[in-house]
Amino acid sequence: MRKAFRVMSSYELSCVLFLLLFVLTLLGTLYQVEHGLYQAQQKYFASFFLIHWFLGVLPIPLPGGYLVMGLTFVSLLLGGVIRPRKDWRRLGILLGHIGILMLLAGAFVGYHYAQSGSVTLYEGESASEFSSERDWEIGVRETGTAGPVTEYIIDGSDFQPLHGGRSGTFYFAAIPFELMLTGYDPAAPATQEVVLPVIHAAVLPKPTGTAQEVVLRADSEPARVDVEGKSYAIELRRGRWPLPFMIRLDKFTRELHPGTNQPKLFRSDVTKIEDGIEQPARISMNEPLRHNGYTLYQSSWGPAGAGPNDRLYSTLAVVRNPADKLPLWSCLVITLGLTVHLGQKLLRYLLAQRVKAEA
Repeated sequence: MRKAFRVMSSYELSCVLFLLLFVLTLLGTLYQVEHGLYQAQQKYFASFFLIHWFLGVLPIPLPGGYLVMGLTFVSLLLGGVIRPRKDWRRLGILLGHIGILMLLAGAFVGYHYAQSGSVTLYEGESASEFSSERDWEIGVRETGTAGPVTEYIIDGSDFQPLHGGRSGTFYFAAIPFELMLTGYDPAAPATQEVVLPVIHAAVLPKPTGTAQEVVLRADSEPARVDVEGKSYAIELRRGRWPLPFMIRLDKFTRELHPGTNQPKLFRSDVTKIEDGIEQPARISMNEPLRHNGYTLYQSSWGPAGAGPNDRLYSTLAVVRNPADKLPLWSCLVITLGLTVHLGQKLLRYLLAQRVKAEA
């Protein structure tokens, strides 16, 4: 245990970990150019181990960013907080290390427990849910009926492992068919610049019947099937999260730089409706709406190439992060630590100069 403690708290290990973080950041940035941000994040930063193909021909095994960041946290805790002597002269350094640990802890909590996505509204429209940024689901519902419709959901964690030759069969008691899913691809080309998930589905009527093959593509029109004289829609889409309040877009304002199509300003005047109480608010690029643990940012607008008289929509980014305050607090602690450390250094220097002058 002593040897393990010395290794994990050593200065040499911290240097190696920082070097690995630099290498992963460099390789992930280069990989992003051709494969997109999401794929780069999953391969280089959300993994424990990975294989990097040097020049496309030489496989190089590397630890993933998740593992390196975890080891960095442990190394910093042991080597920067627990192992050093505790005296007032090291107070600033100790505070600085604690601030960095808080920053890493906030990143961990945010990665695992934050909900992030967006909601898009035209003027006069309302929403009480938002679409997830990285989670996917499959929705099955009957169409062509009047009144409320029950929708059945297959969560992304249930079908995302079904890649390659793997398959899984899903069924609901109230639906007269089973759904066999296979061939999940999280990064199928949608356009030259966009990749989106795709999965193959076979509709198997119960107890017997002719199977129907459909391909479900994210952010596309739902697949339509007819079973026992009824029509059903099957859709691969972004996961949806409920909001504890309703948001209504009252007015969207866009101002362009003169003679260009570049936005100078865009903002949304909204109304937050909760428990029957309406409260107006304004969301702009630098003024988010914060309420009940949720933060709504002005993200974008559209449609692209819209003219001065075209109807515009506003897209609001929605984030619910239990650790959203930790980055601010950690920066304050780091700043305090640096101030104390540099202040002590300055004080010792001034005292030494005074002693030297008196001598």
